[in-house]
Amino acid sequence: MRRPLFVASLSLALVIALGGGWILSDGEEDEYLLDTTAGSIALNKVSEGRVLASVELLDDDANRVATNTWLGTPLVVNFWFSTCEPCRREFPVLVAADAKFDHIRFIGVNISDTTESARSFLARYNATFDNFFDRDGTLTSAMNVATAPVTLLIDAGGVVRRQLTGEVTAETLSLAINEVFPT
Repeated sequence: MRRPLFVASLSLALVIALGGGWILSDGEEDEYLLDTTAGSIALNKVSEGRVLASVELLDDDANRVATNTWLGTPLVVNFWFSTCEPCRREFPVLVAADAKFDHIRFIGVNISDTTESARSFLARYNATFDNFFDRDGTLTSAMNVATAPVTLLIDAGGVVRRQLTGEVTAETLSLAINEVFPT
């Protein structure tokens, strides 16, 4: 006989909890927008419309390079790390696109590897585009990237025009590039 009372009490508590949250909400949109693209990783915020953050990253030789030096040409910026399985699967796609789209500069941003690990990874995929290290997460945080892979299509002026969150396919990347940077 106690079971129906327990179920009723639990149901009442749930209604109060949900209703209380609704009553206390202000009804306005939350400013924390999540990427809702197909295959998205829900932790990444949408960066479309944002300007590329002006920060310094390390190149392969530990030289500091300012991201604003990348501007002036359309960019495809990919956030990756070598033990990320989707990053491994998509890297051949990025390498092929870099060879195909000569009017676009491809840049890799490694978010966690040692220089040696990153060099080995890049060599395995014959990647020739520039890669930089964001070991302190300055660019990653500024661009609202929570986890890899994320690929940003950035216009020559530095505005993010498209965000592809999660593993990209050749079809998805080509379609996005042709839509954002038509020739």
